[in-house]
Amino acid sequence: MAIDVVNALNWAIAKDEPLHVALRGLSGKRLQVVLPVLGSLDWEIEADGLLKEVGLKNQYGQLNSAGSEGCGRAPDVILTISADLSRGPRIEGDAMVAERLAPLVKLIKDRFSPWEHFWSQSPAGQLARQAAEFAVHEAEILVSRSQIHEHDQRLRGFREALDRLEKRIDALSRA
Repeated sequence: MAIDVVNALNWAIAKDEPLHVALRGLSGKRLQVVLPVLGSLDWEIEADGLLKEVGLKNQYGQLNSAGSEGCGRAPDVILTISADLSRGPRIEGDAMVAERLAPLVKLIKDRFSPWEHFWSQSPAGQLARQAAEFAVHEAEILVSRSQIHEHDQRLRGFREALDRLEKRIDALSRA
């Protein structure tokens, strides 16, 4: 799948001459695209202005491609795409490189926007949202974010109480 994404983007870059020329000036720069749930794609801009995949990691940090050479060097720009594609991506890293990558970011967003619109308006998307709502609220198969947060707070309180108990035991053992 990652190779297909790179090929599709490279095809679009080659068709957009101003973008292609702009990316030639960023030869050797690395871009990491973090996708919700899937993980991250690491790309390097080659001298010809096209993208080369240098890594693909899932959400657990496991490398899924032969691009192990990309793991040694940090990306110049990290582009984090939200699960809600209607929101803009979060961009971190070298500001100059990020600014020059703006047309590429726009290209990526434009390529994914129709899919987000289709999914949000389609019966399949509505069915998926209803199924998720049912699984969380009715069947209680899944937990909501508020339930996770509440559980985390209870665990934190338990850990603090345990720490206090250990300190009391230590104080009593010294006495």
